[in-house]
Amino acid sequence: MLVPMIDFVWLTFIRAFALVMQLAEDSRTIMMLVSCTMAVAFILNVHSGRTIFRDVVNTVANRRLKSRLDQQPSPIDIPRNTVIKRQIRHPLEWTHYEDLPMATVLENNGSTVVMRIYTATNSMPQLSGAELLGRYHFVEAIFKWGSLKSEHSIGKQQFSLEIQALHRCNQLKGNLEYLTLSYLFALSSVKNEPLNEISDQLRWILQPGSSIELPPFHLASLLRPFGAGHYSYHGTYDNGDVALPTTWLINPDISMVSSRQLAQFKVMYGKDGSRNCSNGRQEQPLGSRKVYLNI
Repeated sequence: MLVPMIDFVWLTFIRAFALVMQLAEDSRTIMMLVSCTMAVAFILNVHSGRTIFRDVVNTVANRRLKSRLDQQPSPIDIPRNTVIKRQIRHPLEWTHYEDLPMATVLENNGSTVVMRIYTATNSMPQLSGAELLGRYHFVEAIFKWGSLKSEHSIGKQQFSLEIQALHRCNQLKGNLEYLTLSYLFALSSVKNEPLNEISDQLRWILQPGSSIELPPFHLASLLRPFGAGHYSYHGTYDNGDVALPTTWLINPDISMVSSRQLAQFKVMYGKDGSRNCSNGRQEQPLGSRKVYLNI
């Protein structure tokens, strides 16, 4: 029953198409309409093919990214006794970190507090030297907090706050494209003055999706340049919206954060509408990866 119906429809279509082509031969207007219709159909078909191909490519890329992230999870505990000492040939070079940006914006994205700066391209803070294979430009900084658990730990010592500063080198790909600096903070009775630039403004962005422009300050006051003695390993960066493979550089010098400053982070609201008292990820196994002490 179905096959004869298909044959009938196909035969009707062929006859109708033949009639249109016959009319087109006798009329320039009809010929132009037919040509335009066929051209549009071809373009739409090519566009559809490109869309399908792009979707396939993106799917494959996403699977590869997920596989890479699964193989190098973060955060980890830095094992002091088993790190591999590595001599660096050149010191880290910090450029434009002491320049005032045109604007600094603080945002609550529902998972963490994100700090971004806006400045001229040739004045963007960048990091190079040491074991790095290119120049890494500052992208954003995020904050991870908890009573005694931010994210990374050193020798099983836990910390209450961690600043993670993401950088990117456009010329490199894979694990080498992104670089993240880690600054760890231990609880103290003394407040951290540079951190006040952030903590005192958090009351304006308690709700997810809110943001505020900060009074100008240079990044070096918050992200203090460091040199030899830092730890490094391959892991993942996660700001709650995107996860990326990255090389971690962890500053071994521990800063202080007061209980009042920490409390200002813990009253932020998350995506589910509740207080975000702690936003650090769970510690992950190191596996077969290596942690380097760069001296």
